[in-house]
Amino acid sequence: MKRMKKVFAVLLTLAMVLGMSITVFADLGTAAISVNGAKEGTQYQYLQLIKPQASEPTGWEFVNNSVAGNFTTALGVSDVQQAIWMLIKSQDSTITKPEGVTAATEDQIKAAITNVANSGYALSEPASTITVNDAGMYYIRATAQGYTYNPMAAYVSFGYTGGVPSGLHTEGVTAKGTEIKTEKSSDEADSVTEIGRIETYYVGSIVPFVPTSDSNRKYIVKDEITGGAAYEAKDGKMSLTVYYGGEGTTLEDLIASVKSENPPAAGDTFTIDVTGSSFTADLSAILANNTHANQPIVITYQAKVTDVTVGNNVSIGDGTNDSQFGSGSDKLFTGEITINKKDSSDQNTPLEGAKFLISKGTENSKEYAKFDANNKFVEWVTVESEALYVVTGADGKVKVEGLDEGTYHIEEKVAPNGYSINEEIEDVTLSVEGNKATAVLKAEREVLDTKLSSLPSTGGIGTTIFTIAGCLIMVAAAGLFFASRRKSAK
Repeated sequence: MKRMKKVFAVLLTLAMVLGMSITVFADLGTAAISVNGAKEGTQYQYLQLIKPQASEPTGWEFVNNSVAGNFTTALGVSDVQQAIWMLIKSQDSTITKPEGVTAATEDQIKAAITNVANSGYALSEPASTITVNDAGMYYIRATAQGYTYNPMAAYVSFGYTGGVPSGLHTEGVTAKGTEIKTEKSSDEADSVTEIGRIETYYVGSIVPFVPTSDSNRKYIVKDEITGGAAYEAKDGKMSLTVYYGGEGTTLEDLIASVKSENPPAAGDTFTIDVTGSSFTADLSAILANNTHANQPIVITYQAKVTDVTVGNNVSIGDGTNDSQFGSGSDKLFTGEITINKKDSSDQNTPLEGAKFLISKGTENSKEYAKFDANNKFVEWVTVESEALYVVTGADGKVKVEGLDEGTYHIEEKVAPNGYSINEEIEDVTLSVEGNKATAVLKAEREVLDTKLSSLPSTGGIGTTIFTIAGCLIMVAAAGLFFASRRKSAK
């Protein structure tokens, strides 16, 4: 805006000179308007807005009534010369005449240039340089792949020799451009999640400046989940929440603010259609009047994690070029633990059929992991009986998947036949190497079981000898009985 203000800084002086030297203006050569700070390869188009006119009180006039209307509307006046005086006074507060005319504000000047940009005037052909042959004020439109620029205004003044205009002079203009980048992220700063968790996704980008006169003013967001998650939709509908950053706010700052415990107020909410694992959302209303042009934006929505990894891609374009306004991707990972059950006396012998329970937390706040038939995490429960055991296979191993980073307890609840339960299993920790996970977190715990010892024999010499002795006693008793009967008979 400071550069644009200079457009009017020389207007008053020029007005005084114009009346004396208008006849020599026809052959003052050309001026090359340089655009500082623009990306290499940027193309420019321009339109003259104000030109010299010695017969007017200010010494200047708008090139046509339509352009004049762009300024008078923004400045809130009806007289075109009053509008020019307002522009002049915005640069020099010492000017007191004409009385009753106030200086134009920065917001008014910006609105006037935006009006011009939105009006669809025929501009010069795109070129890498700007060369003009008249003094005055010029609107400049800059375009570059992957960049968005604010509408610019440059001025061309007169150079003097001996007090007489002898050429055209310009200091150029500084471009205010922003790289159109799109970033995709989630609640998980380290990219680790767990199955069943509802994640909030964040799409951060820069809103491009698209003149309202352009034939295709679309802002289309395309998103696709490549696996491992499902949008939080109901009856095929889902909400997108939009947050806007004001002028001077960086995209990084806005994303951090939206993710914080005290996010800014949401700007808009869109209800969109979701088809399977993708959606295409027409958010063209964001471009309305270019209110948010060149400012950061964050779009949020939610999805539920359903598998061990989650891929997600997003692109923003005008409907014909999907990535015209940038693209981004995000990937989330979970963790897995492998329990390897072996015979303590022969560690080449795997043990099948050992049953384990996975838990986390302290004794006073312990939670137990519930897994599905494929040993993928389902949910945490607080009652042990509601959890499910995981069982080692023929190779002595069992792998559980879909866990978040953290420390987990492993409890052997049932040992294989002929073995004792190992009650001293060391905890397992799933952790990220570096700042972000780039693959599934993995950990393994070897558990050794001991064979049960043979039970000792019990009792004395056994019952056989007593059985034989008893039989002998009974035979002897029978013999004595019959012998006594014979004796009695005699």
